[in-house]
Amino acid sequence: MASLLIAHADADIYAADVYCGLPTGGAVDAIVGALGWMMQEQVAVINVSLVGAEEHLARTDRRRARRARLHRRRAVGNDGPASPPLYPSAYANVVGVTAVDSHRRVLIEAVRGPQVMFAASGADMTAASIDHAAAKVRGTSFAAPIVAALLANGLSTPDRAAAAAAIDALAKQAIDLGPPGRDLTYGFGLVGAAPAQ
Repeated sequence: MASLLIAHADADIYAADVYCGLPTGGAVDAIVGALGWMMQEQVAVINVSLVGAEEHLARTDRRRARRARLHRRRAVGNDGPASPPLYPSAYANVVGVTAVDSHRRVLIEAVRGPQVMFAASGADMTAASIDHAAAKVRGTSFAAPIVAALLANGLSTPDRAAAAAAIDALAKQAIDLGPPGRDLTYGFGLVGAAPAQ
């Protein structure tokens, strides 16, 4: 994730291990603890490339984050177009991000719905892996940090009005890929990509 953020942002990166050091680990309380730490550090934009069912602790965290004016970018998930909206991307005031391939088509596994705000590259790309090598990546989880990075470029501290303005500015730059205007598949459209030739 950090390699994707660095490629698109000129900002400090804070990383929290919510998987507890294990590839299949992690828990909601670890996520809440990580978000609490980022609130203390005054991180303006938080990328969370995780999805699941709505949880009580996540609701509690959402209330805390709203009071602290944190703005988060979340992957919408890879459970397919028939999936109901997944959390935390389905919460209000969270930017849901979907993924497209190199042909600018939404990934077949990407969740659709009103929570989708932006699309970014999420396939046919390479990211740094934990063993200092390069790995092919695919999924909405890898599109979310691109959008987070683009928004972080204009935000230095948590600020609700500034975050809304940054989202509005990014929406105006988005390449509309679906029906005119915001839609349930691509949101406002594709960001972080060069215009088609």
